[in-house]
Amino acid sequence: MSVEELKDHPVDNNKKRTTSKLSRSNSPVGKRIHNIENFSGNHINKDNNNANNNVNNNVNNNVNNEDNINVNSKIKNTQIDNASNEAKNPRQELKKTTKSKRKYRAKKVESTSPIGVLQLEIDELINKRNIDKSLISTDVNKILNNSDLATKFNRVVENVKVLELTSNGDGLALIKNPEIENGFQVVLIPFALPGEIVNIRIFKTHPLYCESDLLKIAEPSKLRNDSLINCKYFGRCSGCQYQQLDYNSQLIFKKNTIENAYKFFAKNLIANNKIPKIDDTIGSPLQYFYRTKLTPHYDIPRKFNPETSPVPTLGFGSKGRPEFRETAGGNFPILDIEECSIGTEIINIGMKNERKNFKKIYKTKRKGGTILLRENTRVLPNELVQEIKNNENNESNESNNPKFIDFLNQENGSKDLSNGNLSYTKSKNEVSNQHLIKSCTTDTRQIVTENINGFVFNFSAGEFFQNNNSILPLVTGYVRDNLKIKNNKTGENYLIDAYCGSGLFSITASKDVKRVIGVEVSKDSVKFAEKNAQMNNIKNTLFIAGKAEKIFASVDTPSKQTSVILDPPRKGCDELFLNQLSDYNPAKIIYISCNVHSQARDIEFFINSTTNGKNYVVENIRGFDFFPQTHHVESVAILVLK
Repeated sequence: MSVEELKDHPVDNNKKRTTSKLSRSNSPVGKRIHNIENFSGNHINKDNNNANNNVNNNVNNNVNNEDNINVNSKIKNTQIDNASNEAKNPRQELKKTTKSKRKYRAKKVESTSPIGVLQLEIDELINKRNIDKSLISTDVNKILNNSDLATKFNRVVENVKVLELTSNGDGLALIKNPEIENGFQVVLIPFALPGEIVNIRIFKTHPLYCESDLLKIAEPSKLRNDSLINCKYFGRCSGCQYQQLDYNSQLIFKKNTIENAYKFFAKNLIANNKIPKIDDTIGSPLQYFYRTKLTPHYDIPRKFNPETSPVPTLGFGSKGRPEFRETAGGNFPILDIEECSIGTEIINIGMKNERKNFKKIYKTKRKGGTILLRENTRVLPNELVQEIKNNENNESNESNNPKFIDFLNQENGSKDLSNGNLSYTKSKNEVSNQHLIKSCTTDTRQIVTENINGFVFNFSAGEFFQNNNSILPLVTGYVRDNLKIKNNKTGENYLIDAYCGSGLFSITASKDVKRVIGVEVSKDSVKFAEKNAQMNNIKNTLFIAGKAEKIFASVDTPSKQTSVILDPPRKGCDELFLNQLSDYNPAKIIYISCNVHSQARDIEFFINSTTNGKNYVVENIRGFDFFPQTHHVESVAILVLK
């Protein structure tokens, strides 16, 4: 549906979804209250009547029977007592006089997690407008236990102005609180852009914000261009947030995310002008069909009947129930997705294969699960390339060449069910002039191969490895260039790669340094790193299995000639490691992060709270867009010893 059509698309304010009295499927209080009220009233009265009728019948039938009078009297008394006790049963009385009590349980929130960051974004939103936090606070317990109040909150709101864009890619707005005079609610609006006027439907309320569905875009932003949307599921699928934006606008929003991260988590450094201007985000050469790994999943209902229940949906989580554009995928918590526009060609072929296979095997499943789709790249041997080329003029080609089929099926993976052969696509490496065969792996333990800028990497399909190969040469090149230490000649320096994984940065940067030491907690990843160094004929690497926190105790490289690469998981580095890094005092630190918020927090701590941190300057920070069409951004920060 186009924006123009959306302007005229009517919204029925009286339309209620079946769960409108409560907070979506996670809060089925209304249904429970209704059932409890019916149960506690009619059920008890019915049992009392039945008990009394049974007593009367017993008395009437046995009144002339002398032998049975005493027995019937006992029966009568027992039944009356039972009926009376049932009516006075505390549990029954509780159900009769009170509604089901539910309590909102606040979870512990990590400050750099998406929810933790959202709280900071909400604080900034209300502080800009001089709104006290008490005016946006909601007692969720009252809503959970009062269906009328729930209906008040779960409502359609029209003409809402979107004020900000969160780091998660949702619009942020303020609406009136239906219960608090002069109060507000902060509302998250998926797929909405700053400045837009929209109609929304609230479906879930939290203490400081509420979640909504986007129903209609009454006044679109100048940035919105729905003709750019390249996916029939966009607007329902939780995977992408930015397909309605041109790519340059996406990169600007991602730069803003990095700026805000340092504003929130490196306040002292910002106040003292110790954070440089954030550089523009480097874009991905591919904006679609770039992901080399997808993990569609499915749920099996608790009362699943293999013979009568419908086939479970297989795909990705839904983002509420927006109606601003027509989408495919059904109305399920997991959208039924046939293809993904950000997955590579072979990943989408694998998706189709595994969907067909799933329909054959789902009856054997007893609980939900995830299917791995991981791209695997192999080099076609030159003799096979030549043989196929020689046969091009004949009817024969690679698909019915026995030698090629044998090569193809040497590894497991997603198969074409029509012929039983491994599905594949072909490409050519323009740098090495090699012919590449790509297949889709579904086994987490299988060894897969990737070719990155002339280097070959093996790793387990279930292990972490970056999954946008098109941008990796840019990132590894940027890191390698920034490892150079002032006044030192190339080849005289050393490199420590903490959190090295299977050796991506260690190996791609090894030619410019005298020696590389990589450390990784996963022993399997260390074995792959060692193997990858051998395959690429790299002889100046040493990989250690252990925690990064312990690496500096045994390092013998001179710190003034050593650069350190950090590429930690989303949670970032712990303080013990940062203190040890500071004590080691390397000449340069390259901090690569998939969570810029934990990166900003760590750099603030390192510079302000460690022994030698004050001796470092943050030279450069910039983002790399590994995931176009989504809100995700990777950040690379360069710290230099003064």
